[in-house]
Amino acid sequence: MQLQYITWQPPQPPASAASARDWEKFGCAIPAPKLTPSMWVKLFNPPTAFSFDEAWLLCECSEEKWLAWIPDYGEIMLSTNEFCAT
Repeated sequence: MQLQYITWQPPQPPASAASARDWEKFGCAIPAPKLTPSMWVKLFNPPTAFSFDEAWLLCECSEEKWLAWIPDYGEIMLSTNEFCAT
C-alpha cells in the first residue's frame, strides 16, 4: 500500500484580473509597486473568515506564485491575482 500526500490548495479565483477600481476599493497601491520578500500585501479573499486580511511575503516561487505568512494562520502559497501591495 502506498501513501500519497496531497497539499491543500485554496480555490482559484476567476481568471479575469481585478480592475483598477477593485484595487482602489481594497486600498491597493496604483501603480502596483514591485513585489519583494518581507512586504505586507492585502488579500482579496482571506483563507478563512477568522484569518487576517494581510500577508507577509516570504519568497517568490515562480513568476505568479509567492510563499506568504498570514498571522494566526501560517504559511500559504498565493497567486499574484489573490493579493495586492498596499
